[in-house]
Amino acid sequence: MAWPETIIRVLKSYRIEFINYLPDAMGERLLKLAREDSDFDLLPLAREEEGVGTVCGQMLGGRRGVLLMPTSGLGNSLNAIASLAIPYKIPLPMIIGFRGGLGEFNGSQVMMGQAMPDIFRAMRIPYFILKREDEVETVTEGFLRLTFSNEGPAALLISTQLAGWKE
Repeated sequence: MAWPETIIRVLKSYRIEFINYLPDAMGERLLKLAREDSDFDLLPLAREEEGVGTVCGQMLGGRRGVLLMPTSGLGNSLNAIASLAIPYKIPLPMIIGFRGGLGEFNGSQVMMGQAMPDIFRAMRIPYFILKREDEVETVTEGFLRLTFSNEGPAALLISTQLAGWKE
């Protein structure tokens, strides 16, 4: 599958320099490519809310970063998003492995995965779900364009339909 290469290419075209991340199987596919590319600085995080502050700081400093996190990390980051990125209108592009749906094998992922779209709607955070290889470039580009023009958070969700699931 070429979706990781496409996302990395689009991130570069939008001058993203930092990939701030928490471990995630879906995200690891992107990180593997980014580690091989000198255009990216990868910053491992201890917690998701730390990533919100880090990306916002990068943006305020005139640099661009993204927050790469697992589904379960959304809950940890909500207060930071609501009290920093949203009220101060700071672009916060989030790329999230979208678990808890089709093909899920781990019951502990289901609750947050099923609630995630409603959480984004309640917080008025635009989100986009990648399901097919042929939409990756257009949706990733549109997600980044919206994030920066809207000056706020937005989420790109990588579904198991695109990335596959564990047996």
